[in-house]
Amino acid sequence: MDLQSFDQLEKRIEELTERFVALREEHQRTLQELSLKEKQIEELNGKISEFDRTKAQVHSRIESILKRLELLQSQSGL
Repeated sequence: MDLQSFDQLEKRIEELTERFVALREEHQRTLQELSLKEKQIEELNGKISEFDRTKAQVHSRIESILKRLELLQSQSGL
């Protein structure tokens, strides 16, 4: 191999090394973003669970009120 071939090989290795480093950094950023998104999903799932419990409580209270109204209506003869 002549000196020009070594220069080309060295240049190619430097380019590949730089691309590898850039891809590794991008991969790390992507993993951090994924971790953040997973935490956000957990928080949102917690909120959904809380909203579902609240919804069930409201539904139960509305049914209880409707039953009392029906009872009052039947007692009053309307």
